[in-house]
Amino acid sequence: MTSDVSWIPRGSDPEADMRSIVEHLPAVLYIDSDEPIPNTLYISPNVEKILGYPVAFFEEAGPAWVDLIHPGDLPGVLEAWKVAVTQGAPFDREFRHVRPDGTEVWVHDHAVLIRDADGNRLHWRGVLIDITDRVQAERELASSEARYRALVEGIPVVVYEMGLDDQRRTLYASPHIEALFGYTREEWLDQQDIWAELLHPDDREFELAAHDLLSATGEPWSREYRLIAADGRVVWVRDQAVLLRDQDGRPLTWQGVMVDISAQKQAEEGLRTSNDDLEFRVLARTAQLEEANELMTLEIGERRRVERELRSAEQRFRNLVEDLPAVVYRRQVAASDDDRDHSYASPQIDELLGFTATEWQDERIRLSRLHPHDRDRVVSAWERSRFTGEPFEMQYRYFDKSGRIVQVLDRATMLARNAAGDPFLFQGVLIDLTARLEAERKAAEAEERFRELAELGPMVPYSFVVHHGEQQRVEMRYMGPLMSEVLGLPREAWIEPARWLELMHPDDRDDVMTQTRVNTERGEPWDVDYRMIAADGRIVWLNDRGRCIERDEIGRPVRFQGVLLDVTTRRTAADALAAEHAILHDLVEGMPAVPWTHTVDTDSGWTRYVFMGSQTSELLGYTSEELIAEPYHFPRLVHPDDRNRVERASQISDRTGVWDDEYRVIHRDGSVRWIHGVGRRVTPAGWEPATWHGVTFDVTSRHAPEEPIPAPVEDQAERQG
Repeated sequence: MTSDVSWIPRGSDPEADMRSIVEHLPAVLYIDSDEPIPNTLYISPNVEKILGYPVAFFEEAGPAWVDLIHPGDLPGVLEAWKVAVTQGAPFDREFRHVRPDGTEVWVHDHAVLIRDADGNRLHWRGVLIDITDRVQAERELASSEARYRALVEGIPVVVYEMGLDDQRRTLYASPHIEALFGYTREEWLDQQDIWAELLHPDDREFELAAHDLLSATGEPWSREYRLIAADGRVVWVRDQAVLLRDQDGRPLTWQGVMVDISAQKQAEEGLRTSNDDLEFRVLARTAQLEEANELMTLEIGERRRVERELRSAEQRFRNLVEDLPAVVYRRQVAASDDDRDHSYASPQIDELLGFTATEWQDERIRLSRLHPHDRDRVVSAWERSRFTGEPFEMQYRYFDKSGRIVQVLDRATMLARNAAGDPFLFQGVLIDLTARLEAERKAAEAEERFRELAELGPMVPYSFVVHHGEQQRVEMRYMGPLMSEVLGLPREAWIEPARWLELMHPDDRDDVMTQTRVNTERGEPWDVDYRMIAADGRIVWLNDRGRCIERDEIGRPVRFQGVLLDVTTRRTAADALAAEHAILHDLVEGMPAVPWTHTVDTDSGWTRYVFMGSQTSELLGYTSEELIAEPYHFPRLVHPDDRNRVERASQISDRTGVWDDEYRVIHRDGSVRWIHGVGRRVTPAGWEPATWHGVTFDVTSRHAPEEPIPAPVEDQAERQG
């Protein structure tokens, strides 16, 4: 130790308690120099548990410790630190550190500038908290939400949510609404009664009446009707929805799926037209043949003309059948009177299942391609129709020629009976339902995943509406059932806003009510923490985040959505940290002596106090900030008669690592005080910079009173100043 720093008192046992507290905190405490890129003046030992590097690394690294910050975050951190240093404002930021093994640690770093009594800048004191688990949880939640949203919004059907008011307002519609009807999702949501307005005039009264009836009864909605698209097209849809209710049974909203079935309706209409044309052709041909029999004497040219017309009509019929977007078929189920095979399948069977029309007329092929789980019921239903002549209608599965499963809707009616009166010929149509059913399945899965996320996820989603009037009223529309587990209370104990406030910690209630009023009046987003009282008396910390998602016609916020997270563990840790800080502060500031920490670099001659208790004001008449700001203050405070002896004792302590001496110092008011200083070097011998912990006691009462001695000229000038 050089002569410039030989007067510094060092270390004591009470500091061990303080160090133990600091080392077991779930956070890193540090002191940095007041520089654009700071040096680490002190950092608590638990930094190694969080960042993977020992304290010595930071003490030796100088400004190079910033290389531990993740390269992607470093520019932002340095810029934020620059702003804090320039303005003297607190530094508060979340960013990543890289541990020695390459893993990333997310931290919350908060530091404040420490000044002396005159406002002079001294250093920065900060705390570093590991928030990796919280950041990862937030990212996983955001990723999961994005995946499920992509599932809902990517399926080729319209998923919607409709309100129960008279206007039947659409509360949500998936992006496919634009592809189906030509209206953007924003247009659909902005116009309150757009669904009712776009109903086909011939369907409007029936569908509105059905909607009102089912809204009252709560039965599922399953309808087929027409809507008018933006370009005037008529779009047939199959609309299936269920009425959602809250846990008290009150209806909330309709949630449903609209599927475009225009092609299916066209196929049905085409089939009806085909049947009509076929009947007309048969009648016409019969009449013409009868006329031919009666007019055998007519010229052969006239007969050929009639035959040409018949062939033309047959060709038109064939074209009509073979152009339908479905498979039209005739199936012979009994012997015909003319011993001919009247079976037929349109060429679309090749597109649907990969078989030619000739192959498909073979009953063995048809039966072999039926899905095993559907075969018995399909065969049984056909046997019943074959025996009774009843229409056949069923939805089932085939394996196409490549082995792919194809979902079909099969509808057939009896076309003719034979002379014995038995049904022998059926005519039907096969419609490919694979795409529609797959879309319905995906929609159901997406809806189930949304439900699981809302009811089983690690969060509690909720929504509420605000009724503006003479007295503003908040109505809770939904809150996830997980809240019952969090609070240990049944739903009826907390679902109403008034009961929610009753369960809130009294110390937080006024702040939350004030925040709620601001949110409902202005519609601003919120992110607050507050406490609730669980059924067993536990304190549960909740993080409450939300935003306004709908305003009324004059801009007032009316509908809100939010999410509640149980952050008891995080807040308990934060409270524990605050309590530990309080205990540490009380220990340090309450002891009847002056604790201190001192660092010395023998090679460079650099020495500095990094901590000194506020008890210096009583002992020496100087504040701790004044003494820390003046690194070499102690030599001038030691009594002139004791300086040589104290200097020799200091040189001995450099070798032994122990300081223990009693001597006189000059108080700011000129009086003489006796002090006893004890300290220990806590770094190994030869370690640079060396760190000493110590404590200094006032032992004046054990010595004879001393007469005041004149202070040096420079000290007098200082006191007068």
